[in-house]
Amino acid sequence: FLETTLRRNPALIDTAIDLHGAGRIGPNTFVVDLDRISANARANAEAAGRLGLRLQAMTKQHGRNPFVALAAVEAGIGGIVTVDVSEARILARHGLPIAHVGHLVQIPAADTVDVLAMRPSAWTVFSLSAAERVSAAALAVGRRQDVLIRVWKPGDFLHPGQEGGFRLEAVAEAGARISRLPGVRVAGVTSFPCLLWDADAAVVRPTGNLDSVAEAARILRDDVGLDLDQINAPGVTCVGTMPIVAARGATHVEPGSALSGHTPLHATQDEPELPAMVYVSEIASVDADTAYCFGGGFYARSRLRSALLAGAKGRRIVPALQPPAEAIDYYGSLDVAEGPAPSVGDTAVFAFRSQVFVGRCQVAVVGGIASNSPGVLGIFDQHGNLLGPDQLPLGADVAAVQVRERWAEYVHTQ
Repeated sequence: FLETTLRRNPALIDTAIDLHGAGRIGPNTFVVDLDRISANARANAEAAGRLGLRLQAMTKQHGRNPFVALAAVEAGIGGIVTVDVSEARILARHGLPIAHVGHLVQIPAADTVDVLAMRPSAWTVFSLSAAERVSAAALAVGRRQDVLIRVWKPGDFLHPGQEGGFRLEAVAEAGARISRLPGVRVAGVTSFPCLLWDADAAVVRPTGNLDSVAEAARILRDDVGLDLDQINAPGVTCVGTMPIVAARGATHVEPGSALSGHTPLHATQDEPELPAMVYVSEIASVDADTAYCFGGGFYARSRLRSALLAGAKGRRIVPALQPPAEAIDYYGSLDVAEGPAPSVGDTAVFAFRSQVFVGRCQVAVVGGIASNSPGVLGIFDQHGNLLGPDQLPLGADVAAVQVRERWAEYVHTQ
C-alpha cells in the first residue's frame, strides 16, 4: 500500500511528514485524508445506486471516527454498522444513524435497552434467546425492532473468534419461531465474510457464506412465508466487488476498508477508491542495521512490508518487519542496512491494512489536502474519542459539540 499511496495520493504522505516534523502530531498516529474519504464514500454510494444496493459504513478500521462516519453519511451512505456496543455508543453520541448492530459482536443482555434507544435499523441475532430479549425490550417501549438472522453451514469460512449464528439446516424453524415474537420482525439474513481475498490468485472470490445467505433467504421466503427486505452480504466491499454480491441477490453491503482505499484488492491494482490513510511513527533508536520506531498501531494481519523514512538525509523506502502476532508492538523494526542510517526523531510513514480500534494509537483527521490547504480537524484516540490539548479524551458533550462545529466548518470550506 505504501507504493500505491506514493503514486496515487502523495500529498497525504507529504502532509503526514510535515505534521510530524512540525510537532503537530506525535508518533503512533494514523493520519486520515478526509477529502479522499469523502470521495471514496461517494464512489461507493454511486456504484451501489447503479446496482440497487444499500450501503452501511463500517468505521472500526478507522478507529470509529466520527468524521469518517459523517463523511460517509454525507456522501450518501445510509448509516453506520457498529461492530460492538462501544462503537455504537461513540457514534450515536455524535447523532449518526445506527444502521446495524449485533454483527459481528452480539449485544450483551445488560446493554439491550441502551442499544434499542439508539433506534438501529437492523439488529442481528445469533440465537432465539437473543431475539426474545430484543422482543421484550422493544415491547416495553412500544416498538417493533427489525432483526437479521445470522446463518452458516459446515464448510463456510469463519474467522477464528467470529463464530456463531444459526445453522442453515435450522433456519426455517428459527425464522418461524422468531417471527412469532411480538416485539421483532424478521427483516433478513446475514453472514460474514461473503467475499474473501484469494491471495494466491490475487482475486476476490465469493465464499460459501454467500450461498448460505442466499439459500437462507429463499427458505425464509418460500418455506416460512416471511417478507424479507435485507440480504446483508459484507466482506471486502468496494466498488469493484459490489457486482459480485448484487448478482447473487444481496441488498445490503458494508464498506469499511474501501473508505480508505485499503481492501486487499487495492494493493494489487488501481481501483476507484484512492488511499486515504497512513500511519506515522518516529525513529526511537538505531542499532547497527536495524532502526526501531514507536509502535501501537501495527496489526497482525496488516501485511506490513515497507516504510518511508524522512529526515535531514532525505527520503527513502526501507523494508519493515511485521511484528509477530504474539508480540506487543511497542516498537516496529526497520531494515536500514542499505543507505545512510536514520537519525533518532526522523519520521517513518507506513501504509497498510488497519484495524485501528484494536490498537493503542491516535487518529489525526486532516481536511483540505486535496486543495493544498491541509488543516487538522481533530486528534482522536483509537476508540473515536476526541482528545483535548492534554491528549486526554474530552467529555462526551463537549466532544460532540466540537466535532459538529468543526464538521460544519469543514463542509463550508469545500
